[in-house]
Amino acid sequence: MSKSVKYNLDDPEVYPRLDPSGLRQRLRDLPDHCQAAWRQARTAPLPGEWADSDKVVIGGMGGSAIAGDLASDLAASRSSVPVLVIRDLVIPLFMNERTLFFACSYSGNTDETLSMWEQVGKTSARAAAISGGGALTARARRYSVPLLAIDVKMEPRSAVGYNLMLIIGVLERLGLLAVEEAEVDQTVQSLCERISTITEDVPTAENPAKQLAMELRGKLILVYGGGLFNGVARRWKSQFNENAKAWAYHEPIPEILHNSVEAFPTDFPTDGRAVALLLEPGGPDDGQQRRYEVVAGLLKRNGMPFHRLQAGQGPALSRLMNMLILGDYVSYYLALLRGIDPSPNPSIDEAKELLSMNPAMDTRK
Repeated sequence: MSKSVKYNLDDPEVYPRLDPSGLRQRLRDLPDHCQAAWRQARTAPLPGEWADSDKVVIGGMGGSAIAGDLASDLAASRSSVPVLVIRDLVIPLFMNERTLFFACSYSGNTDETLSMWEQVGKTSARAAAISGGGALTARARRYSVPLLAIDVKMEPRSAVGYNLMLIIGVLERLGLLAVEEAEVDQTVQSLCERISTITEDVPTAENPAKQLAMELRGKLILVYGGGLFNGVARRWKSQFNENAKAWAYHEPIPEILHNSVEAFPTDFPTDGRAVALLLEPGGPDDGQQRRYEVVAGLLKRNGMPFHRLQAGQGPALSRLMNMLILGDYVSYYLALLRGIDPSPNPSIDEAKELLSMNPAMDTRK
């Protein structure tokens, strides 16, 4: 790709040329995915005794694990059993008969998730699979384990909304997480309204996602978020990596105040080569907002470019999903500005191919 080429986000011909698979339509479909998955979770057959689970563990990688992060942050914002997310080959915690484990893999062939699945099968923990096919689906059926099928065809990262609503729908059914039907309806409606303001047919002058993407082109991107937006910040970072093929990092608030800020006065590239994004969840004041103010103040004092992005009003699920879709669109537009097709992930595919040379074996008897 020539760095001298300029792409106009308001030129309708740019989209079919750089996005031939139509990722832009899959972004638009997020509200429908959320609604369909919620309905599916409402009717999924579940063992009644799972309602006394005292811990939820979600095992997955990439976009499948991000859905777990979002569920964990939502659970932490209200009365709920602990929801933990594991991204690894090994589950580093004790699991007993009251632990509910979700193995999440869109492809069903993620090596690390299958490894965790095998470990859980050797314990007394309760297990469910969330998958779009592959080995995980086959193994869940073989052992008559509850299976929630991801009934959409897309990139794994584009299924995050479907994944999330399956998880929280199941937890709500079991009485482990309070999510009202009205909150889901409001979330879907607010997502539709948000998307209508940032789609490709909305001109840059009126489109905040296009405007931010233009400011981020050629920059190192640092994403900061905490509380309800801890997982959302990770999602923004990973979407910049996967959609825009751009360098980006994320750090949680308040942890950043205990290490990274020490480097602000000396080593941060203040010449415009880097930009920090503060994702602010709003909502009830739990002490997080004061920490956002301190981070913003330190960035400003040290001449570091940054943007504060606020979620606005509404229930937690609505604020979470609205910030998520904004990040998805920003990363999408950044890919196009760089002349890149956002859908394929050739480097990830190569890594998976290398891993497949020593595939995980199903050793359960």
